[in-house]
Amino acid sequence: MKDQRLETRVDTQTIKIEARKAQVYYGTNHAIKDVDVDILDKTVTAFIGPSGCGKSTFLRCLNRMNDTIPSCRVEGRITLEGEDIYDPRVDPVQLRARIGMVFQKPNPFPKSIYDNVAYGPKIHGLTRNKAELDEVVESCLRKAALWNEVKDRLAAPGTGLSGGQQQRLCIARAIATSPEVLLMDEPCSALDPIATAQVEELIDELRSQFSVVIVTHSMQQAARVSQRTAFFHLGNLVEFGETGQIFTNPRDPRTESYISGRIG
Repeated sequence: MKDQRLETRVDTQTIKIEARKAQVYYGTNHAIKDVDVDILDKTVTAFIGPSGCGKSTFLRCLNRMNDTIPSCRVEGRITLEGEDIYDPRVDPVQLRARIGMVFQKPNPFPKSIYDNVAYGPKIHGLTRNKAELDEVVESCLRKAALWNEVKDRLAAPGTGLSGGQQQRLCIARAIATSPEVLLMDEPCSALDPIATAQVEELIDELRSQFSVVIVTHSMQQAARVSQRTAFFHLGNLVEFGETGQIFTNPRDPRTESYISGRIG
């Protein structure tokens, strides 16, 4: 791990999120153990591993979503651009405007397509008038490759869209607060192959503006969309590095066993 960390430090890209000795407990259950990770800016980082290995639990640490679980305790240090996100002075609501999240199942609000995207900018006071809000909504729907499909029915309910469209609407909603990081927890697992391909293409485009972290159960998806991959097993970060290296020349036998289908 030390060598890998040194490689990251001399990389020309900026480290956006840094985790050191991150631990997660659910009551007495030690779910995540000693995780060290550097999430680079304008890069897609994939978290892979068998079900229950801790990848989603760790993802939820990055924007303090685990705060909503009473039995959950997070230890260690996780920083966003050098600032400890678990510092008591950090407002989790403001943090989540900087670190957006897209969930496994599309979950549009029971509001219009327009209001789904406008919600974040409104509550965070990011626009001064309706014209600016209109601009943000159009821009985010365009970035989410949805504008041409919905521009004539912005007042229609977001829940009336197809599954793939709903997930792209949720991505538009997540980027409407101009986050620096976008977390995606298995964003394609409820989608058909065509919608999955559209979301994967979108992830690749979003990388030019955001740091993207994706949890995926699909190794093929991780290989297609990410530049860096972290392999989790039994709550441990087993290996972390360039995606090509992880898939073609893993350093740890556990990674090789998972990639080849012997575990998982």
